[in-house]
Amino acid sequence: MDARRPTDGEPRLALAAEAARAGAYEWDISTGAIFWDEIACRLVGIAPDDFDGRADAFFAALDPADATRLAAATAQVIETGGAYRNWYQVNHPDGTVHRIEERGEVVFGADGRPERFIGLLIDRTNEAPEPAHPGRPTDLVHPTENNSGSTALSGLLSARSDDSSFVLILSRALSRATTVADVLRVMTDIARPSLGAENLLIDVIYEDDAAWIGAAAYAENLREGLAGLRDQAAEAMRAAVAGERPLFVEDIEVRGTDGELTETRSWAVLPLSNSDQWVGACLFSFSGSRVFDDEKRALFTAVAGILAQALARAKLYDTEHQRATQLQRAMLPRRLPDLAGFDSVVRYLPGTAGMLAGGDWYDQLELADGSIGLVIGDVQGHSAEASAVMGQLRIAIRAYAAEGHGPSEVLSRSGRLLAGLDTDLFATCCYLQLNPSTGELLAARAGHPHPVMVDCDRPRVTEFAVPGGPPLGVDPAAGYPWTRTVLASGDALLLYTDGLVETRGEDIDASVRGMLSRIQDCLVGDRPPPGSGTGADRLEQLADCLVQPVLDMAPRQDDVALMLVRRRPVAG
Repeated sequence: MDARRPTDGEPRLALAAEAARAGAYEWDISTGAIFWDEIACRLVGIAPDDFDGRADAFFAALDPADATRLAAATAQVIETGGAYRNWYQVNHPDGTVHRIEERGEVVFGADGRPERFIGLLIDRTNEAPEPAHPGRPTDLVHPTENNSGSTALSGLLSARSDDSSFVLILSRALSRATTVADVLRVMTDIARPSLGAENLLIDVIYEDDAAWIGAAAYAENLREGLAGLRDQAAEAMRAAVAGERPLFVEDIEVRGTDGELTETRSWAVLPLSNSDQWVGACLFSFSGSRVFDDEKRALFTAVAGILAQALARAKLYDTEHQRATQLQRAMLPRRLPDLAGFDSVVRYLPGTAGMLAGGDWYDQLELADGSIGLVIGDVQGHSAEASAVMGQLRIAIRAYAAEGHGPSEVLSRSGRLLAGLDTDLFATCCYLQLNPSTGELLAARAGHPHPVMVDCDRPRVTEFAVPGGPPLGVDPAAGYPWTRTVLASGDALLLYTDGLVETRGEDIDASVRGMLSRIQDCLVGDRPPPGSGTGADRLEQLADCLVQPVLDMAPRQDDVALMLVRRRPVAG
């Protein structure tokens, strides 16, 4: 045998795997794309040139007796993460059966969702099975320590027990799903790949109207095929609900725009009901023809039952959260005054982690002397009481400002008012008075984050240090000193609530520094060519850039309110 040395483009690890007759694989869970090297293809019984990178090639080769068992093991490792070790049999086209050991790890993305499997396939056909664990039959799925220190699913189970294991794992994951979007993520991230489905469709019924809430498809060509089947899928889902029973379609034809047959698919269509109330319908789509025997049909029926319960609960949560959010938004100003010589944008994002909205608010006040009052505040907690207190404070601050009081007195009076109310809640607040003619700013602060001054053209970002007092309502005798600065021509002022910067486990000062850096990056990245765009456009872009990391959070723990005010450059 010729000795081989690794070349510059050939990693030593690849040669080591080849020497051990192990094939490397990677499975992208989100797109469904599978990479097998030549050895992995041959181990599964597929010619490398014939492999199209789709998961159905694996499930077609997998011995049917191992399918449910592997689904339970896959669901377990997706849910827990970390390393895993599986055994299963694959049937080669020549009729031979091969026993495969799979060792790998599930990798999670930055968003905390499972991203891909990576690992090795090893041929164990001619080797004796490993000894059984005490008290257990020979393992098909061996236990291994994952990153959290827990053990993966183990034990050779009967088909019925495998079904129960899968349903239990899925039930546990769905029990932690709060919103309809959370339920969809569990079904997409765990149920779909574990069952070998290429696509998953879920329709949810809201007050007798079916609302399309989600679809998971692997690649563009599959999305196109799915779009072509949308009418048929909707009809099948309606039929399943009307007939009050699952539908199993084992060979539906997919045709291209020219009418030519492009592929065959199979569907499991599940009506979803909970306590005699129809919740919606779910459709699992598989590539190729699939036989749904009695055991598989029973498994899908069980999945339909737990999915219906999870969706019913999530629908109620979403409805209550929507009502609380509507209440919160109703207390915010419907429109902001037109500030001559200034551009202004605001954003409000309700938290998604709790059922009730919080007490974040902003306001802009046109005062009798021609100046502008700028307000940002946050009432403690997430409850109907917090929203009510927010409404009372907003009215109080408007009233005190309209009487002609400056920032210090407005906050002092508002603090005494809140301390005298029958509530244990407190509020942070920042109040500034802006002179539109000169750009002069007078500011006072009650336990709130400092405002931020933004030079949009250099760009340069600095905190505007405002001396302050305690949150409103803590000490009725507290004073709130004011300070003065000038908003220069072309500069912007940012006011925000702490939900914009607070990250669990991170120091608040570090979070603020990160936000300041992000503002600078946003300004550089969004800088338009000379003569293009407007100051208002850039302000909108900056606001969107600031809230995007918050929008990416799932769930969001806190509400977010922000206000950006920019003084337009003086011509000439």
